[in-house]
Amino acid sequence: MTRILHLTDTHVTVPPHRVSGVLDTFALLGSAITRILADLDRIGPIDAVVVTGDLTDQGDAESYRLLRRQIERLGLPWFAIPGNHDLRDPMRAALADLEYLPAEGRLNWVHDFADLRLIGLDTLIEGQAGGTLDADTLGFLQDALQARADVPALVALHHPPFACGIRFMDRIGLECIPQLAAILDAAPSEVRLIAGHVHNTFIGQVGPCIALTSAATSSSFPVDFRPTAPVGFSTAPGGYMLHDWRGGFQSTCVSLASGTGPHPF
Repeated sequence: MTRILHLTDTHVTVPPHRVSGVLDTFALLGSAITRILADLDRIGPIDAVVVTGDLTDQGDAESYRLLRRQIERLGLPWFAIPGNHDLRDPMRAALADLEYLPAEGRLNWVHDFADLRLIGLDTLIEGQAGGTLDADTLGFLQDALQARADVPALVALHHPPFACGIRFMDRIGLECIPQLAAILDAAPSEVRLIAGHVHNTFIGQVGPCIALTSAATSSSFPVDFRPTAPVGFSTAPGGYMLHDWRGGFQSTCVSLASGTGPHPF
């Protein structure tokens, strides 16, 4: 069995700056990591952590350094892909010693476990909020899936490959979903896709495959499907996900909200 801990949209920035004048995202990530460390006895063992983009809010070197300071408290191997708030070259430089990122081009990568292939896809269009899967990235995915036909694949990307129904987010969604679906239709083994971007948990489908988004550590986007839904975020506690392969995929949402208990029935 392989278990992946999924974090997303950490949006780390350098204190005392607050994202949108409200969010101390460095402290929020620190609190989330403290909570996960406390949870490890119950949710472990964990084989790796994947962060599905928007690691930082502004793409600067110091924010990536602070992100690493928090994530590496977990003492686990970790992998990341860029989101629309990241910048490709500063992220590559900040994580270069981890050795899984390519030295040039898009930040697509593969990491193998005994029974699972983890694939990271770069959907970033620098200077834009929406994302895309360019020809090189689609080719990378196709090759990565075909090269390990004997194991399932967990594919991580920032922008979800489906519409979530929150209109201001769907306007900055992912391009090239039909091309992605065609590759997944031909995949030789089971594939699950995981994403971020929408700061909430949604479950969708692309081609034959289930795709999921995780809640964020930085903020939450209220589920509001009205055409007139306000554009903005909530400070409600977010969460993280666990993705297991145990002869089939199982994905679990874990809230960062606090409460009392467990109370006996």
